[in-house]
Amino acid sequence: MKNIIFFALMLLGTLSYAQKLDCSKFKNGKFGAAAFPDEYVVRKDSIQNSYMNGKVETVWTLKWLSECKVEAVCIKNFGAQNVEVGDRFISEIFDIYDDCCTVTMLYFNKENPNGIDFTRGYCLLKE
Repeated sequence: MKNIIFFALMLLGTLSYAQKLDCSKFKNGKFGAAAFPDEYVVRKDSIQNSYMNGKVETVWTLKWLSECKVEAVCIKNFGAQNVEVGDRFISEIFDIYDDCCTVTMLYFNKENPNGIDFTRGYCLLKE
């Protein structure tokens, strides 16, 4: 019985140290991934522009579902391959370190109506 009480108190103690993520700095700004140096996105309020080699390729509307979770729908495509108007993704930040975050993404399109998921890291880029 003492072991159960001790375990319950330890579990309660670890839960009290869980940190809530502050995702506010990832809602507006310029973001990129080190693995894709020619690509970046610029978010401003409810719009996200995706760039490749300095040119806008797609425009997305953003709807924040929670503090760290956003849904994006493609509203314009200026030549991006494998993206069509109407494609959408749901992205959720699950880890933050300095000016970088790691997100899970669930991407929906005609070929993947149930979504395809992947994880990617992004960092806030200084202008």
